[in-house]
Amino acid sequence: MSRDLVLGKLRAEAAERTQSEAVLARYFAAHLDDLPFETAASIAKQVGVSAVTVGRFLRSLGYQRLTDLTQELRGHAPSSAWQLKGGTQGNGGGIQARQLKAHINNLTRVFDHSTAPEWKTAVKLLSDTPQVFVASFQNLRGIGHYFAAQLDYARAGVRFVDGQDGTFVDIFDGTRRNACLVIIDSRRYARKAGLLAERAKAAGIKLIAVTDIYCPWLAEADVALTDPGEGEVFWDSAVSTVALLELLLESVIERLGPKVTARMEYLTDLQDGFGDFDDT
Repeated sequence: MSRDLVLGKLRAEAAERTQSEAVLARYFAAHLDDLPFETAASIAKQVGVSAVTVGRFLRSLGYQRLTDLTQELRGHAPSSAWQLKGGTQGNGGGIQARQLKAHINNLTRVFDHSTAPEWKTAVKLLSDTPQVFVASFQNLRGIGHYFAAQLDYARAGVRFVDGQDGTFVDIFDGTRRNACLVIIDSRRYARKAGLLAERAKAAGIKLIAVTDIYCPWLAEADVALTDPGEGEVFWDSAVSTVALLELLLESVIERLGPKVTARMEYLTDLQDGFGDFDDT
């Protein structure tokens, strides 16, 4: 059985799954190359479910045990695409090597998004929808603000929102079919993010989620771009989050084409007029 068929099983019948099964499906899809080196117990620990739940999920896919699946995937497991020059001796050397490997694995998964159908849907929404709102909270607030500012250079009608007014009225005041909302979230999840996702879906506003595979409100999104963010240090890494957003921005610029050049010329003229930027 090929990787594509396994992925097809993982993505099929998503609406019929429990929340635990949905998280497991996303975990399996995101870590397909790692599954030959996992156990039901290690997967259960990562996802936060019981090993019994992992076994039941495997049987729903047609496998009696994890080894039945991993034996089919083992031949597809990639060889290492990275090498570390020099040793890993010295202060912090070991953790640095493991963190580098984690970053490369995360970035590989992020770049895999660009060939998926949901990526094209997200790019179309961000390029063509008249109003785009970007929301992020807590320690991800700065990343969301940066993405909104960069997207605003490529096209008009972009606003960053954080709910400081207590209403998110900017999002819900307009014509719903003309608005798209991007929510950037990560563990621990911001309470506002889940509430906003639920309200946006009820209002018929198109929702793009940029979050991890464990996010409890991910099913609310029209498009889910999951960011691994997993590392070998105390905090989950934001490196792959920024990379995902940068790649998304470049895809939007590519789709908009000459419109971006005209937009940049317009903004440059305004910047020159107000003199906020130094050309030296």
